[in-house]
Amino acid sequence: MIKGQPFNQLFLIMATAALLVSAISIFSLYDTAIEQNRLRLFETVKSQARLIEAIGQFDTLNNEGDDPDLVRQSTMEKVASAHEVFEGFGNSGEFVVARRDGDQINFMLRRQQPRAQPLQSIPFNGEWAEPMRRALLGRSGVMTGLDYRGIEVLAAYEPISFVDLGLVAKMNISEIRKPFMVTGMLTFGTAILIIFIASRLFFRVSRPIEKIIDQQAETFTTLAETAREGIIIASTTGIIEYANPAAEQLFGYKPRELIGTRLNCLMPKEHSIAHDGYMQRYLQSGYPRIIGSGRQLVGKRKDGSRFPIHLSVGDIRTSQVRLFAGVIMDMSEQQQLQREILEIPVSEQRRVGQELHDGLGQQLTGLGLLATSLLNKAGKPEHELATRLASGLKEALSQVRTLARGLMPVDIEADGFTTSLEALVAEMRAQSNIPIVLTVNEHIRILDNSSALHLYRIAQEALNNAIKHAEASHIEASIGLAGDRGCLAIRDNGRGFDYSAQKTAGLGLRIMQHRCAMIDAVLEIRSSAEQGTELKCYFMADS
Repeated sequence: MIKGQPFNQLFLIMATAALLVSAISIFSLYDTAIEQNRLRLFETVKSQARLIEAIGQFDTLNNEGDDPDLVRQSTMEKVASAHEVFEGFGNSGEFVVARRDGDQINFMLRRQQPRAQPLQSIPFNGEWAEPMRRALLGRSGVMTGLDYRGIEVLAAYEPISFVDLGLVAKMNISEIRKPFMVTGMLTFGTAILIIFIASRLFFRVSRPIEKIIDQQAETFTTLAETAREGIIIASTTGIIEYANPAAEQLFGYKPRELIGTRLNCLMPKEHSIAHDGYMQRYLQSGYPRIIGSGRQLVGKRKDGSRFPIHLSVGDIRTSQVRLFAGVIMDMSEQQQLQREILEIPVSEQRRVGQELHDGLGQQLTGLGLLATSLLNKAGKPEHELATRLASGLKEALSQVRTLARGLMPVDIEADGFTTSLEALVAEMRAQSNIPIVLTVNEHIRILDNSSALHLYRIAQEALNNAIKHAEASHIEASIGLAGDRGCLAIRDNGRGFDYSAQKTAGLGLRIMQHRCAMIDAVLEIRSSAEQGTELKCYFMADS
């Protein structure tokens, strides 16, 4: 079943195109025909005028001294006799010879095929017989105008000065136009019939393809409209062309309100400034930053509030258009769960540290006091043993307190992050006896206390890995700016490992990656055997 509206539209477009093509072709052929007839009439009227002049000159020489009117009459009789056998040109072509008598034009000879009408006179200054009027005024040329009957003709005119006559060769414009009108109507009618048949065949052939396309489009629409994840399709210029209901609800916009807006409106200011640069760099170089992969970022709702998202971007290329498609998931609940999971070992460490400090630590303190009392009361044989016992208890108490202090949670503030990092490096250097150098390239301010705590834990985990697993003899730590982001870097000269060959990361690396995702940071690790390891964490910060 052919749908009426598409068929009618296609038929109308093709019919209009056929009409225009036919009209242009017919007009071009008609213009060519007019030009050919102009040349033929002009050449004919000139040759006839010269012939009549020659006959008039001959008659004048042979009848010298006779009345000029009689000579002219004799000449016209000879011309009329010669035109008796003239077949003419076309159905309406004829020669007309006339002279001017005062304010009248008197027609002396008119040869028309296939019939003739009585000769007549018309006013010289009237609207008709313009070609003859010009010939009697001594002009020569070709024109389109009204003849002595008031009919539009194509006429060539030429004066016959020797006998004071005017000669016109003409054809009706309607005769020239008729075959082109008939041909145009036949061509257009045939084209309409062919277009009608071709349109029906086209729709019959294309209908199955159209059904497949409609089904695919309907499937995509259904999937996109019912998906829980936000789906946004944008052009290469960053203009949103499609947003499903989940995306609109996720960012707090009304239906179709996002269409036509820029992607920048869904990003915080610090991201939107660099967004266009990232896109242009990818289009020019083809180097993907997040194209073809996923990444945790920060989104901005219509009301300005921020929330964590996971963005996966794909590059859609067709023969006609290139688009970017993004799938967006709200990570608020997942990050809350991650915080709770990360808080579990912290809480357990707090409990163990508290138990060591309040339980074992107090017991060791009591035993130390008893050992000191025993030392004061012991005789000389037992004095050395009591001294060793008191010294051992004191050392054990010191280790327990150090262990408890390491297990107790650290309160890190954004303004004092650099100071806390310096204290951490000094403590790790003292405990490991390994040269650890901290370089502060720029003093930067972390956005909030939560981000500062996560960065502190990332640095702590990286230093522990370098000390315990890499067997490094030298460690460098640095913090500063890298472009528009802060950069925390830990480098060591340990034995390293092939990070790209590892199928799964260890627990420590996974925890660091989770911490980075929670503060919109990017973790980069470069390591190779015997070449050491370099860890960089790029995070949002104020310089």
